[in-house]
Amino acid sequence: MRVVEPAVDTDLTDYEIEDRQALERRYKTYSVEALKAALPVDDIFVAHAQFMRAVNAVNRVYELARETSMPQGMYLEGPVGTGKSSVFRYFKTSLPRKSLFGDQLGVLTVRAKKNATAAQLVGAVLRCYGYPIRRVGSDTLEPRVNITKEAIRQKKTRLIGIDEASNLLHSPNRRLTSAKDDGTSATDYLCEVIDETCIGVVLIGSERLAHLEQTDPALASRLTTHERLENFSYDDEWVKFASAFLRQCVGFDLRLFLSNAGLKTLHRVAEGNVRTFKRFVTECCLCVANESTQTLQESHAAQAFRAVFGGGSGLQCPYAHAL
Repeated sequence: MRVVEPAVDTDLTDYEIEDRQALERRYKTYSVEALKAALPVDDIFVAHAQFMRAVNAVNRVYELARETSMPQGMYLEGPVGTGKSSVFRYFKTSLPRKSLFGDQLGVLTVRAKKNATAAQLVGAVLRCYGYPIRRVGSDTLEPRVNITKEAIRQKKTRLIGIDEASNLLHSPNRRLTSAKDDGTSATDYLCEVIDETCIGVVLIGSERLAHLEQTDPALASRLTTHERLENFSYDDEWVKFASAFLRQCVGFDLRLFLSNAGLKTLHRVAEGNVRTFKRFVTECCLCVANESTQTLQESHAAQAFRAVFGGGSGLQCPYAHAL
């Protein structure tokens, strides 16, 4: 396995920047052998109950899209790091290849940039279809909107997932002129596409989407399903999820975490957040592998805690006594 340095991308979210910074730090801190052994841990996936509930909701939209004149859509919201984007990726990769049609265009995924406009969204959709368009201007917007609608029909696209979809809405600091808002150019475009092509739409974003009925009632009326991913409480679902994940960490003995006390401490460290949990466990495995051993000790957990959260975070490390 060859370790490849991450490529530069200027269109990253804040948490993706954090992930990239963590990866760059790991390349500088750990041996190549440790990286090869431990980084696969970050790719482990556990299909827990609330995750699969959201996946099934996406599948329902997919199955009904273009089969009826009634709009089909949903919005999936929740705190950062709960696995919302992974829901759509999991759904898309789980589809039989024939379900994606000839050019793998049965399901599209785009990302909304900050303060997204209709022109930016139209450009993103056109690039999914292979149109070599770098920019859509106001003078070319209408004909290119029509091109997207025709492409959806011709390629038999059934579903489009829009990540970071909170960026489609008005800024939360914008003063409303009435109790209900009137949407944006980007959401107006979505409403038009839904009405004229019957494509299913899944919005994925922050907790701002929870207020879609107030911020954009026109779009909300077309996306009737609302799903939410939460951080885990410390309960049986957390125990099942964390235990299943830890047991998939092949090549590492993580019994320190698998006791009742260990799982409870892990929950406190991660605050029930999936991304934080994965980041911390991956770092623990890197610390273990860097010492050419397999068994996790509290000293490794303490090193990983400092690496992930930093000395100035103000968080109390539950493993600090081992250093």
